[in-house]
Amino acid sequence: MLIAIARRILLSLLTLLMLATFIFVATEIMPGDALDVSLSADELSMIPPERLAQMKRDLGLDRPPHERFGAFIAGIVQLDFGRTLISKTPVWTIVGYPMRNSLILAGAVLVLAFPLALAIGVTAAVWRGRTVDNVVSTGAVIGYSIPEFVIGTLLVMAFAVAWPIFPATITALTRDPAATLLAASPLAVATVLIGSIAYLARLVRTGMVDALASDFVERLRLTGIPEWRIVFVHALPAAIIPSLTAAALYAAALVSGIVVVELVFAYPGLGQELVRGVTRREVHVVQAIALCSATIVVALNLLADLAILALDPRTRRA
Repeated sequence: MLIAIARRILLSLLTLLMLATFIFVATEIMPGDALDVSLSADELSMIPPERLAQMKRDLGLDRPPHERFGAFIAGIVQLDFGRTLISKTPVWTIVGYPMRNSLILAGAVLVLAFPLALAIGVTAAVWRGRTVDNVVSTGAVIGYSIPEFVIGTLLVMAFAVAWPIFPATITALTRDPAATLLAASPLAVATVLIGSIAYLARLVRTGMVDALASDFVERLRLTGIPEWRIVFVHALPAAIIPSLTAAALYAAALVSGIVVVELVFAYPGLGQELVRGVTRREVHVVQAIALCSATIVVALNLLADLAILALDPRTRRA
C-alpha cells in the first residue's frame, strides 16, 4: 500500500515537471514580449536601438532561455513566480484573488453537481429502459453536447433579457467576499452546472447499470436482500469506483477550464486575468495561471488514485 502511494506521488511530481517544461516552452514561443506590447508603434520607432536593447536588458528579456528556465523552476520550488515585467507587481498579488474566485465558482458547481448527478444517474440505472431512463439519457446527451457559451447566452436571453430576474453580467468585484460573488453569479453557476450534471450523471448511470447486471448483485437478490439495500449499499460503491478517476479529471478540468464562462459573464476569475496576461505578454502571469491549473489537475487525479487504492483491494494487490 505504501509503495503504491509513493509510486503515484512520484509519478505526479514527474508529471508536474513535464508540464512545467511544456508551459515554459509555450510561453517562450509567444510572439513579441511585454516591452513590445507596452509601447506603441510610434514610440518604438522613436527609441534608438541601443536604448531599446538596454531597456530589454533591464527587464531581463535578453537572458538566454536556459537561464530563464532555471529561474522559472527555482521560483516553482520557492512558490514565487516573481513580478510582472512592466509594473513590477508581485504575480501572486495579481493571480491570488482571481484564483480564489475561480475556485469558488467551481466549488459551488461541484457541491451542487455531485449529489444531483448521483441521484439522477442512480434513478436512470434503476429504471433502465423505461421513460425515466430515456428522458435522463437524452437530456444528458443534449446538456453535455451544447457548448457552455451557448448555454450561457440562452440563459442570459431568457432570464436577463426576456425575464429580467438575474443580472446578465457579474456586478461583484474581484476582492468581494465569496457570498457576494455567488449571489451575483447565478447564471454563471447554472451555465456550468448544466453540463456538469449531464456528464457526471452519464458516468454514474453507466457504472450503476454494469453493477446492477453483475453476478454478485444477482446472488444478493437470490438471498432475499431488499432491492434498496442492494442498490445503495452494494451496487453504488461498486459503480462509483470506476468513475472516480473520470470524475476527478472532470472536476480538475472544470476548475481550470471555465475561462469561457468567466468571459461570457465578466466573472472576476482566472479567465479574464489569463487573457489579460497573454495580451500584455506578461509571461510570469501566464506561467503562474497555467501551472496552478495543471497542479490542480494532477492533484485531483492523485486523490482519485489514492481513493481507488483505499476502496478497491484489487488495485493494492496489483
